[in-house]
Amino acid sequence: MILISILLIFLSIFLGLILGNIKFYKFKLGVSGTIFTSLIISWVSKKFLNVSVDSLKVEFDVFFNFSLILFISSVALIASKKIKGIFKNFGIKFALLGFFTTFTGFISTYLLSFVPNINKEQLIGLFSGSLTSSPGLATALENSSADPEIVYGYSIGYIPGVFGVIFILSLIVQLFKNHKNNNFGLHTTFKIDTNFNKIKDFNFLSYSLIIIIGIILGKFKINFGIINFSLGMTGGILISSLLLGTVRKFWIFSFHFDDSILKGFQNLGLLIFLASIGLKSGYLIIDSLNFSSFYLMVLSLLIALISISAAFIIGKYILKIDNLLLIGAITGGMTSTPGLATAIDLTNSDNVILGYGATYPFALLGMVIFNKILIYVLT
Repeated sequence: MILISILLIFLSIFLGLILGNIKFYKFKLGVSGTIFTSLIISWVSKKFLNVSVDSLKVEFDVFFNFSLILFISSVALIASKKIKGIFKNFGIKFALLGFFTTFTGFISTYLLSFVPNINKEQLIGLFSGSLTSSPGLATALENSSADPEIVYGYSIGYIPGVFGVIFILSLIVQLFKNHKNNNFGLHTTFKIDTNFNKIKDFNFLSYSLIIIIGIILGKFKINFGIINFSLGMTGGILISSLLLGTVRKFWIFSFHFDDSILKGFQNLGLLIFLASIGLKSGYLIIDSLNFSSFYLMVLSLLIALISISAAFIIGKYILKIDNLLLIGAITGGMTSTPGLATAIDLTNSDNVILGYGATYPFALLGMVIFNKILIYVLT
């Protein structure tokens, strides 16, 4: 059975990448196409090929957890190299914006939980879907037993979330492209030290230690009154990767790794993650599409528009962030790779990556925290 699960995962990835490279107006799904192909493959396998994906759940769970380790650790290790430069050049503006964006999405989602007859497990998934946040979905799945419902909410909410990003970013660019202070040419120069990014060998000894410490950290229980809180594997590995990545070297351990290798881990982890969750829940999701699905899509678009608009207003008029950096920071605040691709295309500039990279790690931490709180208050 393990070979069948491997076949289905890589078939989902193969077809997902083909789908992801098809351009729809100014938008491409990219690696996120994998979740849609895996959903369809799951449905087709059970409906027509008599392959029960339910019998493969254990295998998919193993791939799911392994992919989480690859994805979260690589993202955090890459981000750890920039933390000092981010605070030196930008202060805490991007940290505040990252947390504010995810917090606004959290509050909007929580308020929608009071809508009559709303499925609260689906609403948890809708939170991550509306912000097109794969790390958010990973955290939600790790901390809840309602996997199919959460994945359903995420999958239904993802496309409206993407539309929300495209609409708001397009509006921002159109409104400010002729503004005298639009800074789409990026008048200010920001310098981040990258001299440490020269080592090509990958230190698996040090990497293994990061994962071990992260898993141990995730097991610790933190008590805040009546709230019992644990970081879980996702949060634990995130913290260990950020902290040890900042330390860079201790005794025989070296914690700075080549970015190109980490990027490979990140992309592989994300692809397997998306494929495994889609294959686990695809049949249920597709087989249960109905009017309530459209209703959830509308709610997802609402969450996305509120979160993005609020982030723009705070970033522009209170934090006074330059427009170009702010566009990247908004997509980073959503931990949205499709949003970043849209931002680059709309501004015709790679400089938005600065804002994205500065905001992403704080938004990632925010998604971990607010998903845990959302699961606690809604279940």
